[in-house]
Amino acid sequence: MPTPSNIRIDRLPTVSGEFFGREAELKLLNDAWKNDTTNIIQFIAPGGTGKTKMLRYWLDQVRPEKLIAWSFYSQGASEEKQPSATLFYNLLFDSLDPSKTIADFANQPEKMGEYLADLLRQQNCLLILDGFEPLQHSSAVLRGELKDRTLRALLKSLAAHHTSLCIITTRIAISELSGHSQPVVISHNLENLAEQDGVKLLKSLGVTGNDAALLKAVNEYGRHALALHLLGNALTIYLDGDILKRDTLDELFGEEAYTEVERHAFKVMQAYKTWLKDEPELQLLYLLGLFDHPIESEVLEVLWKAQIPGLTDKIPLKAWKVAIRDLREKHRLLSTHEDRSNLLDCHPLLREYFGKQLQTQQPKAWQQAHKKLYEYYNALPKKTYPDTLEEMRPLFHAVTHGCAAGLHQRVVTEVYYSRINRKEKFYNLHNLGAFSDDLAAIACFFTKVWQKPSTKLKDLWQLSLIGNAGFSLRALGRLPEALAPMQASVEMALRQKNWIEAAKGASNLSELQLTLGDVAQAVTIGARSSRYADQSGDMFLRMSTRTTHADALHQAGDTAAALALFREAEQLQQEHQPAYPRLYSLSSFRYCDLLLTQGSTAEVLERAEYNLDCWTNHFSNGSLLDFSLPKLTLGRAYLQQLLLPSTSGRGAGSEGLHWLEQAVAGLRAAGTMDYLPRGLLARAALYRHTRDFDKARKDLQEVFDIADGSGMRLHLTDYHLEMARLLVEERKTLTPTPLPEVEGLRGGDVSPSCSPSTAQRERGLGGEGLQYHIAEAERLINETGYHRRDKELAELKASV
Repeated sequence: MPTPSNIRIDRLPTVSGEFFGREAELKLLNDAWKNDTTNIIQFIAPGGTGKTKMLRYWLDQVRPEKLIAWSFYSQGASEEKQPSATLFYNLLFDSLDPSKTIADFANQPEKMGEYLADLLRQQNCLLILDGFEPLQHSSAVLRGELKDRTLRALLKSLAAHHTSLCIITTRIAISELSGHSQPVVISHNLENLAEQDGVKLLKSLGVTGNDAALLKAVNEYGRHALALHLLGNALTIYLDGDILKRDTLDELFGEEAYTEVERHAFKVMQAYKTWLKDEPELQLLYLLGLFDHPIESEVLEVLWKAQIPGLTDKIPLKAWKVAIRDLREKHRLLSTHEDRSNLLDCHPLLREYFGKQLQTQQPKAWQQAHKKLYEYYNALPKKTYPDTLEEMRPLFHAVTHGCAAGLHQRVVTEVYYSRINRKEKFYNLHNLGAFSDDLAAIACFFTKVWQKPSTKLKDLWQLSLIGNAGFSLRALGRLPEALAPMQASVEMALRQKNWIEAAKGASNLSELQLTLGDVAQAVTIGARSSRYADQSGDMFLRMSTRTTHADALHQAGDTAAALALFREAEQLQQEHQPAYPRLYSLSSFRYCDLLLTQGSTAEVLERAEYNLDCWTNHFSNGSLLDFSLPKLTLGRAYLQQLLLPSTSGRGAGSEGLHWLEQAVAGLRAAGTMDYLPRGLLARAALYRHTRDFDKARKDLQEVFDIADGSGMRLHLTDYHLEMARLLVEERKTLTPTPLPEVEGLRGGDVSPSCSPSTAQRERGLGGEGLQYHIAEAERLINETGYHRRDKELAELKASV
């Protein structure tokens, strides 16, 4: 592994003005920097409180030798936005291990997070994550939870062990860090400025007045750092610096729509809007509101050249350049970013206010500007079809600006479908694995994220984009979130009486509900998918949806009804494709899953070989999942052959391992995180039988990480059952298997601060560990209706 000798990357925003106060926070940072007990500090506060400025000041004092500082703040904190951390991951790999890329961890987000954490530890590197809220859920239900599984694994690993320090600033406390106690993880609410520090700030900006008047003003503006900074600048430039003249500022129009923090800052911004009327500086502030990230001056020049009426027309080039200089040096509202003179930045609250003003008061100029940016970014890539994510980045910007201009239908056909996805190839997903980037792009086509696509899209495109959103959310392991677009897809298809899409959507929804552990609802929706398929008249859908319904019935424990439906589906398959009389692909996998429970090992082996032959020698459009599922079935059948005393198990172990290894690798590459646990569970069972307990535990740990972090309650049930079986086998051995390092996980795992005896009880060889997993399996079976596992549970309880 490469070991870079010097790492110092600082992508924190540049913050103007002097720094005052925060003595307690600076002491906290210094103490954590010097000791080896604190691994993570998160500072929590609303926007504009001064989190970034405090970090910038502290960094300038300590100047750490090895640093990676990254800011997400410009991407916005709204649930309507779906930011991507891809650029951040690329930076980490480039800085810490250039021999690795994101592609090396395809569909292994947890492993990538753990690997990046290990690189940071090896380099003893300080990590700063500024403005982290875009990567968190802000809704009441999921408030504070991370959207990105790689970041979740990265922070969990750093919380458990770090050779340096990780510092995070966010508007919302990170829920995944809540289980860690101080001083290992410190969560600190950053309050507004102390009164006297607010007074010092105003004086440093040239504001005059007696201390009582200054103190009164500081409290009127909530001691909010950004609001006071704006007020001080405004008073100095326009009102002789006299603190008493602040009363001439008009009350904020529509202030009831804003939070207290926003009201103070927006009141001063409203005054700027009045003072700068008809000036190039105001038009420039409006332009900055078009973006949610730092912007190059050459892009602003593109808009100036477009001579947009009421926005950039009639402004001489010299006046335009002077406006940029004055906003930066005179008004101190604009700054350069990353020490690049051509990369301009401002506080996101400034962007929010002036962007909203432009959108509501000059809608034509707003649309024309975004249209120009759409055309600019669409033409920017040198290749019609960019090959890498970095080359494709301008196209994602084109989607954002095109949708803001109201060109949804044009954007989806010209850019998203044709160039990003390369039509039906889905290049962005299948070749680049850029699910989070794709999700960020798709969000632009929605008026209510994941539920209501823009009405400016044609009906079929609305259905398609809802389906794509559900697919990407599911692939990213965000299964609970995937429910909304899948349900919306079915409802929309029904309104349009599009029975084909209704059948597809209901089938996908049933499968998702099954994975999440709502077995009864999965059965109900599975039955509906069959009815919709019958109404569509599509023979393939009539066959496949019956297997969806049958699979849900099987997991519910209704084997007879499931078997009847599978046989009915195979009859439809024979009518549909007489040359291929047996079920294949996912339908075959589901049927074989049931047949294995009945002990029909020989028939399953035959069917799996038939299925694999179909994709290898007859069909040309098979996906990685199509090739992986028959291999998983073969591996499971050989495992069963090994376990059943009535069959000959000679060679079954090696055959089973051969196919299961291939299946797990294929499922990883396919990006099917809801299917991967099936392969890992089967391989863990084989390792258990061959007494390779360490490998069994490793596979089960990964199952737990995937299932628990994504709400896959059926897989979590299977994890507890298999873990219990593993513990039973380990108890039979004379020499217990050494415990692996215990990580701080929910469910059966415990935090690193637990004593060894507690860790052994939860994860080890004692009876308490076994009883725990049996009890958890029983609880989940009862909660989910996963009664297929009733017999296995009873056998385990009897074995104790």
